[in-house]
Amino acid sequence: MSAAVDRNAVLHALHKRNTNLRKWSESEGYGYRNASNVLRGTSRAHFGQGLEIAQKLNKIVEEESA
Repeated sequence: MSAAVDRNAVLHALHKRNTNLRKWSESEGYGYRNASNVLRGTSRAHFGQGLEIAQKLNKIVEEESA
């Protein structure tokens, strides 16, 4: 699974769930800054918390597109 995150797809999927990145990250127990860095590509998300965030965001996109 690729750690790359499609920013627009993630924001659209979160909007469909009536939430935003800040609310999602807080509800998942992550800091907003870390989630934002993953979404913007500042964090390469190869390991650790960045990878977990990327995987969960990609899962949200897959669920919304299905």
